[in-house]
Amino acid sequence: MRVWLHTVDVKARGKSGFALLDVVLAVTLFAIVVTGILQVMRRVSETSAEFARDRYIQQRLEGLLAERQRLELGSMNYEMVDELSHITFRTYTEPWEVDNGEGATLTGLYKLTAEAVYLDDGGEQTEKAELIIYVPDS
Repeated sequence: MRVWLHTVDVKARGKSGFALLDVVLAVTLFAIVVTGILQVMRRVSETSAEFARDRYIQQRLEGLLAERQRLELGSMNYEMVDELSHITFRTYTEPWEVDNGEGATLTGLYKLTAEAVYLDDGGEQTEKAELIIYVPDS
């Protein structure tokens, strides 16, 4: 009977070593998975911030075009810096010449451009929105 108890003790000691190895492997695998999930979540957050910035720029450019097209031609030129986002917004006009199809140039047409300039990881970026407006000759 004593021999049988001794044999059980030897087997139990050998299995406890494997149990420790199982725990170490499980913890290592868990750490790798958590690190991967955190990296994915960080990238999702960065992408979300970029989309929010792009949406803000688009809305601001559309607003500037809608606002500035109602002013007199000389008052359409405008520039401002958004201190919170460090984006420079500007609007400007330039004559827009187009042929009427019969060889004559249409007059009183101008291209109103709204522009946003900002810095990101790729350097200075520019987004534009344009609108053709008619200003009758006075």
